[in-house]
Amino acid sequence: MSHERRHICLGFTDERYPEGTHICYLYNDDEERRRILPLFARHALLEHETFDYVADVPGVADLPRVMGELDLLRAAEGLSGQIAMATARDGYYPDGAFDPDAMLARLRAKYQQGLASGHAGARFAGEMTWALRGIPGADRIIECESRINDLVKEAPVTVMCQYDLRQFDGAMMFDVMQVHPVMIVGGHILRNPFYQHPPDGHGRPHGS
Repeated sequence: MSHERRHICLGFTDERYPEGTHICYLYNDDEERRRILPLFARHALLEHETFDYVADVPGVADLPRVMGELDLLRAAEGLSGQIAMATARDGYYPDGAFDPDAMLARLRAKYQQGLASGHAGARFAGEMTWALRGIPGADRIIECESRINDLVKEAPVTVMCQYDLRQFDGAMMFDVMQVHPVMIVGGHILRNPFYQHPPDGHGRPHGS
């Protein structure tokens, strides 16, 4: 299934990127994160898309706190649209292990639900720092990240995965960089010079 690609702007910068983009968002402090994520959500709603946020928190009871910290409720105020939140465990590894197939199925289902509700597309943001926490199957996150690039070719979905630079070493960051075509660094959208598209669309892009 093919879709015409529109160009959209994040709102905090005049730079644009194609709809259906897999973005790596690198931040150095929580203030930048609190500034950018609500803008990303608000612009999705202005474009009549849905916005789904997967939070790196242990349980559903923590979601209202995250919504408050990120100011996502204000982002949705007065707009016709939909903001949904889930915990990483609920949305990504419900059986106690990270499952790329389950994650991609979830994103496809959310997109189809949005279309059925009259939305123009879907936008997602999620934490990927739990890869550092010894979660069973966390080594497959890089595999899943590369496969999202296939998903965004199927549907007008924009995926933004966040990485806290304070929690990564050089080797880990290099793995992360290779699977994202576009980066947000310091509030600017950049083409990622380290991106390597996997030839078969699966697995770690550098063949390891």
